[in-house]
Amino acid sequence: MASETETPPQVEASTGRFSKYLDSDRLFGEDTSTTRALLIYGALFLYFVWFLVPVIWLALSTIKSGSIIQADELIIIPSAENITLAHFRTVLSDPTFLRLFFNSSLIALSTVALTLAVGIIGAYSLSRFEFPGHAALLVSFMATKMLPPVLILVPFFLMMYTYGLVDTYLGIILAHTIRALPLALWFLKGFFDDIPKALDESARIDGCSHLGVLYHIIIPLALPGIAVAAFYTFVTSWNDFLFVSILSQGSGTRTLPYGLYMFQSQTSINWGATITAALLTAVPSIALFSLVQNKIVEGLASGGMHGT
Repeated sequence: MASETETPPQVEASTGRFSKYLDSDRLFGEDTSTTRALLIYGALFLYFVWFLVPVIWLALSTIKSGSIIQADELIIIPSAENITLAHFRTVLSDPTFLRLFFNSSLIALSTVALTLAVGIIGAYSLSRFEFPGHAALLVSFMATKMLPPVLILVPFFLMMYTYGLVDTYLGIILAHTIRALPLALWFLKGFFDDIPKALDESARIDGCSHLGVLYHIIIPLALPGIAVAAFYTFVTSWNDFLFVSILSQGSGTRTLPYGLYMFQSQTSINWGATITAALLTAVPSIALFSLVQNKIVEGLASGGMHGT
């Protein structure tokens, strides 16, 4: 009789056909020839360069003069006499841009704090307790992400209008939290599931409450997962245009993605200032990723993405 761990012949045959394409040791192992390695990494380099070209062009355009940006021919690298910092001075000295930057920072950071506060407690409850409708609740969370946001735009606006939250920081923060919370909750639950429940039981025997277990055991061990959820939430809030466009009725609550049009008039567009403002808008997300990239990579590689 075949052992229980023996691989059935038909399964072994079907997987064998694809193993040579999926085996990383075969692709990048010690036996890989120099020519093969150069071809593989060269193809990867060209693939990423294709996506980096627009970003590089955007960055270089911030120091180009207006005539070079709007020239008929494509000039990627400007000459020395066509390099200028006037666009940065225009944007950074504009009080409206500074106000938009403050609004985006306040709303994004508040959204991260609220999402993590609710998400950590909710994920801990879903990970450690069983109750009727547990699986259905998890599915319902993710089902909300399957709907296009535009479908809930009108009812959401009417609800916010009823409670007087239109054109307020709180209304926009709640909107962004509602958008980010389901996936953040799913992330966090997956990471919490990877933490052995024996640690909870040991802490409970020592007299620790459930909140104490969460604070002293779960959160420190799940920091990579929390970093992933925080980064996702920040980017979701920082880049949002749709909900801000209907909930913000004045410049007091507008954010950067929605306010970039301020550099255009009815007859012209200041492309240099617009491109520079767009680049500055992307800087906080890039800077945040550079600060927490180790935690994000550790979190994504730890197996916490399975969710259930």
